[in-house]
Amino acid sequence: MDDDEVSGWVRLLRRAPRWALVLGIAVVYTVFMLGMKLLQGEQVEPIEIAVTGALGLAVGGFALWFTRRQRAKERQKPEGWPTGTNLKQAVSKGRLPEGAAAEQWIPELTKIAAQERYMIWAGPLLFGAFAAMGVFLTLENPDHPWFWVLATIGFAGVALWYPIWIPRRRTRIEGLIAQFPDGGHLMPDESIPEN
Repeated sequence: MDDDEVSGWVRLLRRAPRWALVLGIAVVYTVFMLGMKLLQGEQVEPIEIAVTGALGLAVGGFALWFTRRQRAKERQKPEGWPTGTNLKQAVSKGRLPEGAAAEQWIPELTKIAAQERYMIWAGPLLFGAFAAMGVFLTLENPDHPWFWVLATIGFAGVALWYPIWIPRRRTRIEGLIAQFPDGGHLMPDESIPEN
């Protein structure tokens, strides 16, 4: 994948020094974990800050190692292979990479479409249930409701976004399959399931 094909912030992250990425992940992790406790009205001790920061560094180091390992594995595949990164890029841009072969891509794209067929209703139900639980937990702890208020808003937003996001992705997947010379009719048994 060329640098031209990725957005500016992804290019910036790829060029950043490793220690800066690990430190950034550690800071985000530490702020989230300690902020969650503070929003619930708990006291945070200095030793807890140090332990959470150290754990954040470990999480950052692991995330960077895992990402680099995945990218190295993907680079071993031929160009145009349906790797995780190539699939994400193709679906988000609506354009197949150079060298994409129908017999490799169509099964992967139809598998994604089949999984998302169920997530169009399961996603809103799941995140709607989390939002309802957040309302319950907000009412249960009225002295310090802010964490659960924010969590409820986040879960409700995701539940509302699913029915908008999945049909748009489905349209892009259908468009990707149609980009093959035969219009994606190589595998009629594995066609994209209907809504």
